[in-house]
Amino acid sequence: MTAFSRTPRSAEELRCRRLLRRAPAVVWKRFADGHELRLRLFLPAGHRAEYFAPAVLFYSGGMWAVENMSEFVAWSVHLSHRGVVCLIPEYRTPDRYDVTAEEILTDGRDAWRWLHHNAAGLGIDRERITLAGADAGGLMALVATMQPLREQRRWWRPGSRDVPPLQPAAVAIFRGVVDTEAPEARTLHVPESVPDPSAVNPCDLLRRCLPPLFCAHGMLDPLLDYGMREWFCAEWRSLGNHAEWVLCPAGDHTLTGFGTNPAVFEQVLLAWLHFMVREGIWPESCAAGDALME
Repeated sequence: MTAFSRTPRSAEELRCRRLLRRAPAVVWKRFADGHELRLRLFLPAGHRAEYFAPAVLFYSGGMWAVENMSEFVAWSVHLSHRGVVCLIPEYRTPDRYDVTAEEILTDGRDAWRWLHHNAAGLGIDRERITLAGADAGGLMALVATMQPLREQRRWWRPGSRDVPPLQPAAVAIFRGVVDTEAPEARTLHVPESVPDPSAVNPCDLLRRCLPPLFCAHGMLDPLLDYGMREWFCAEWRSLGNHAEWVLCPAGDHTLTGFGTNPAVFEQVLLAWLHFMVREGIWPESCAAGDALME
């Protein structure tokens, strides 16, 4: 059973926690001491293992300070109604484990690799998996997506060739951390706990041939300035990649909360739906209609 480190702040959050606990669980990582990490599945009605549905792996926010797995439950419920498989993995955070930033980011990369490897058994099209997250969860999604290129040498031909790492179909961040050296990310302790900080800093990993990026942020967010996210999207596009920037004038740090600000939730979710359909990752039926919960 998923453990939580704080009391629910609203009836909506309590409801999301209950839905999370009732969702089917799969062990995705097991440690030598027997401890296990699980992920929760939100499946479309009638979903079967032989289907090849698009999927989203959600990394929850909380800046690694609190357990916040219920953050994307409302998103998962809605998207599963539209045919998208949604998965919310547990990952280790300092509030419950003695872990470093490097180990947390490793969990993020490992969850992505596990899902890609096991996609067929879950009825998921591995070519249409999207990574998504909020604040530090957004950083995890970006780091898993933007892994440095590897150099591969072929014995039959002198020289080298860049080999792209395993990449998702798209990445989406909501008030996501994009610079681990910025003051806003100080509490994550990335530079001092990672041997090569530049290898996990999205600003240092920008390059060509990255997947489509969807980025949304609230103009009223008091903790993370929207200007940095806007700049990051512009840089992503300047390198020939696709990106969409959505700024919510009425949005604050609770951007992802359905019960906190339904209007902002609707603005971001519908914009994301249309973006994913335009990119050819989700079917047109995903963006049909404007109702949030059908």
